[in-house]
Amino acid sequence: MRKLLPLLALTSVLSCNDEVTGLEPPSDPTTEVFHPSVGVDIATMTKTESGAWFKDVTAGTGLPDTATTDSIKINYVGRLKDGTQFEASNNVTFEVSRLVTGMKQGVYGMKEGGKRKIVIPSALGYGAQAIRDTNGAIKIPRQSTLIFDVDLVKAFNHVDSTTTATLRKP
Repeated sequence: MRKLLPLLALTSVLSCNDEVTGLEPPSDPTTEVFHPSVGVDIATMTKTESGAWFKDVTAGTGLPDTATTDSIKINYVGRLKDGTQFEASNNVTFEVSRLVTGMKQGVYGMKEGGKRKIVIPSALGYGAQAIRDTNGAIKIPRQSTLIFDVDLVKAFNHVDSTTTATLRKP
């Protein structure tokens, strides 16, 4: 009996852990219903090879995000499919290598001055991991589709003498 109690306690703790048990399947934007406030119509969007979706709202005219892009400065708003905003920022610089896969794919080829809507299925976002705010509350539930409105302010393209300017495929 004494060996059973710790096992029961551990089972109880694990069953309450939203990172371990009861995992839903990965999201699929083609089967989801989006709140009208996010402005997503998957039928009018372009799908990347890996499954992120994007649509240019405004085509940019500046430098594109290419193989030599190491960071980008953007304005963005991130929302869930129900319209809940989980993040927003202006004039923030990100290293491209540190972006979630779906965001890398979504900004690929975008030109400075452009505005793009990007829809990221959970497998290319945070997947089975819930993202929490500083107080520990879940702000992005696991297996969530992410919707971003992105304005590309600046692409920082650093080229050395051995690099050709071929486009980067994330």
